[in-house]
Amino acid sequence: MRTTLLFLIFISASFGAFAQSLKGKVTDEKNGSALPGVSILVQGTNTGTVTDPDGNFALSLADGNYNIVISFIGYTPQIIPVTVSAGQAAPLNIALAESSEVLGEIVVTGSRSGGRSRIDSPVPVDIIPVSQITNSVGQVDINQILTYVAPSFQSSRQTISDGSDHIDPAQLRGLGPDQVLVLVNGKRRHQSSLVNVNGTVNRGTVGTDLNAIPATSVEKIEILRDGAAAQYGSDAIAGVINIILKSRTGLSGNVSYGQNVTSYDKNYIINNNKDASVNISDGGTTQIGLNYGLKIGQKGFVNITGEYVHRNATNRTGTYTGQIFPAVDGTVVDDDLLKQKNLTRNDFDMRIGNSEVKGGGIVINASIPLSEQMELYAFGQYNNKKGNAAGFYRYPNGVPAVVRPNVFAVYPNGFLPEINSDVTDISAAAGIRGKFGEWRYDLSNTFGKNDFDYFISNSVNYTQAISNANFQREFNAGGNAFLQNTINLDLGRKFEVLQGLNVALGAEQRTDKYTITAGEEASYKNYDIAAGVAAGAQVFSGFFPQNAGSHSRHSVAGYLDLEQDLTNAWVVSAALRFENYSDFGNTLNYKFSTRYKITDGIAVRTSASSGFRAPSMQQRYYARTNTLFVTQNGQQVAQESGTFTNDSKPAEILGIPKLKQETSQSYTIGTTIQISNAFELTVDAYQIYIHDRIVLTNNFNDGGNADLKAQLAAANATTANFFANAVDTRSRGIEGVLSYNTKFGKSQSLRAVLAGTFIQNRVKKGADGKPEIHASDILIQTKQVNSYFNREDLSRFEIASPRNKQSLTINYKAGKFGVMLRGVRFGEVTYWDPTIDPSKPDSWPVNTLTGNKETLDQTFGAKIVTDLALSYDLVKGVGVTIGSNNVLDVYQDKHTHSGNVSSGRFVYSRRVQQMGFNGRYLFARLSFTF
Repeated sequence: MRTTLLFLIFISASFGAFAQSLKGKVTDEKNGSALPGVSILVQGTNTGTVTDPDGNFALSLADGNYNIVISFIGYTPQIIPVTVSAGQAAPLNIALAESSEVLGEIVVTGSRSGGRSRIDSPVPVDIIPVSQITNSVGQVDINQILTYVAPSFQSSRQTISDGSDHIDPAQLRGLGPDQVLVLVNGKRRHQSSLVNVNGTVNRGTVGTDLNAIPATSVEKIEILRDGAAAQYGSDAIAGVINIILKSRTGLSGNVSYGQNVTSYDKNYIINNNKDASVNISDGGTTQIGLNYGLKIGQKGFVNITGEYVHRNATNRTGTYTGQIFPAVDGTVVDDDLLKQKNLTRNDFDMRIGNSEVKGGGIVINASIPLSEQMELYAFGQYNNKKGNAAGFYRYPNGVPAVVRPNVFAVYPNGFLPEINSDVTDISAAAGIRGKFGEWRYDLSNTFGKNDFDYFISNSVNYTQAISNANFQREFNAGGNAFLQNTINLDLGRKFEVLQGLNVALGAEQRTDKYTITAGEEASYKNYDIAAGVAAGAQVFSGFFPQNAGSHSRHSVAGYLDLEQDLTNAWVVSAALRFENYSDFGNTLNYKFSTRYKITDGIAVRTSASSGFRAPSMQQRYYARTNTLFVTQNGQQVAQESGTFTNDSKPAEILGIPKLKQETSQSYTIGTTIQISNAFELTVDAYQIYIHDRIVLTNNFNDGGNADLKAQLAAANATTANFFANAVDTRSRGIEGVLSYNTKFGKSQSLRAVLAGTFIQNRVKKGADGKPEIHASDILIQTKQVNSYFNREDLSRFEIASPRNKQSLTINYKAGKFGVMLRGVRFGEVTYWDPTIDPSKPDSWPVNTLTGNKETLDQTFGAKIVTDLALSYDLVKGVGVTIGSNNVLDVYQDKHTHSGNVSSGRFVYSRRVQQMGFNGRYLFARLSFTF
């Protein structure tokens, strides 16, 4: 590898002596000031540069005809024809006009032939100009920003979900977090080490922590809404998110603060009296971000970002109305005891809301030209955040009798155990790219690592407290780590075939490593097996030593990507990718796409592709015991559930099928319409078939099998679950974006964007209307298929996330004053109880709130969230924004279903999510650019 790299450097340097045949300068059309950091790209190639601080640029080109693409965020891009003759071309002096237009901007995701505009792309690509958006919205992290500006993207914060309280899972097209590939500057981004194992809509998945990348460091985000495994490899079933870091020079930054100022129906049910809404202020969030870029030589740059965010916790719980203290002689005297202790039921509140998170990071993005034909580039990031979240309240009546004397001496009123996280995320990429003769090359290495450590406080290991009055209350529960290293070599060349043929080919080698670190002894050990009480730290038992260790796998891949411009109106592209995994064998995937311009302003496009997703290392090797609260007869009951690997002895006993990769087939068809520079419309329909979807099964008991019972006991568990390929699914949808831009005179502009997505996700069903579940003969014979995949699992795939979402955003600018008004409609979501048969009402449990027999399913109606922001430029380069997210204080319907209600203590909780549960958020932001 080192010899190859030195050879490429030497050869490329020898081509670096060409004279600068094209020079020019880029300025602002309005005031004539120089624009630094403007992208100058030779269309159909990777050859390009950026303007220096004085707006100047220079390129070396061989004799010939070229189209030069000039683009810069916030300005209307231009494509200028250039002829180089006898080594020289006429100088270019370009004046770019300001525009809030982004649909026509040049995109690089989804094509290896160089930049194409969004309208010209044969596949649908959204462009999110994050550097513009962040100054006019209250959201401070990437997940929340994208949720409100990209209808196909959805991320809702979780609560009482262990590690998922600290890293927000995200979806594209309603599919799983692990079915979307994330790139940074076009390079594969590593996943989080967190496995979502609790009862959220993303249960059993592993995603990428987008919030580990500071929003302040991001120039724009491109979202490819199309299958792309043949181009980029595993995970790109739903699409690709490409985060492009800032490369501009100068100093910029912002400081913001906001908090929830809201009221919600707490629904007190004390002595049958219901109280009115509760006014509350919480969730205060402070964000500070700085970005500085400096010029290196004539064309190079180094851009550095630092950001700090502190988000306080929120709480939207109801009041617990059940029994708090143990009954004495069969008589419940809770209310009398409360008065004697000078307590109220409010002192026993849960914490249902955002976890507290504080931390920050630094991002570096750099490019250093080594010659006219070669550049060295590097980018990387370090982020650390610490979180605090709570679990279920352990009421005194729920504390096992055998440990009450010692536990009550420390926690006389029960306790609310807390999960504290320490999450460190690092990444580093470096490479060299340029031209070797007529060929473009890019050789790179990308490294990423995510560490997630758990610390439990305000807790107890019951088995330790039986005989120890001085029991441990804080525990190091261990943690997880995921490491990924990727080496890429990409080659490309443009051939003069018809209107141009781009050939791209390359190779990739990737290493994945997953590590489990054991917790300290008291966090997991059962000190008194005969007592029959739950062992390990309450709320989150530590990882066992027998599950600790590191596991690695390797993969190699090769691809070929062809893109042919048959005419000026018709382009076709095709890609093949072969990939071999050390643990799963081979896979070959294809993609075909085409776009045809009917007129200059109207085009149609379509694509077809196959895809795959290798089971994540986390899904293969994650193992531990969780305290889960499961539904039994309409009540939430604590259960010690062991997650075992798919190849474990318990899995063999139960007949769990062997884990394998998911595969997919995707189809897209759409149209683009552009009328002048003011009006653009894109509409795309898609269908995705996914085979062998991986799920985290539900809980199996021992069923009287002595061998299995012993296996569970060794893990301090009473039930077991596993990762397995359970079902096939079909996803259909329609996505559209309508944009209108106009200017009034010299100082006023208006931009309006109407966007929407309509999703239909279905699990494949048989003639009887029931899901076709990939269960083994053993599971069928023992009638445990429902423990493998049940109604709640079905609802997670089909209806637990919004099935449609629409947004209308209006930006108006008049001189120094600006206003942003946005409405986002989140479609309905539905929860299905896992235990009931909807066709047999007599078997339905009693709803503890109403006293009636009910299915305990629940549908949550569509909601519209309105955001408003007002901005003003104090002086040149300095502006202030004040505004509100959810200014009308809209809440999701109150949760009354079986998965969240136990004696009235939940009001807004997990299981299904639309737009969060925190209500109105007011904020102010100061931003500057110098």
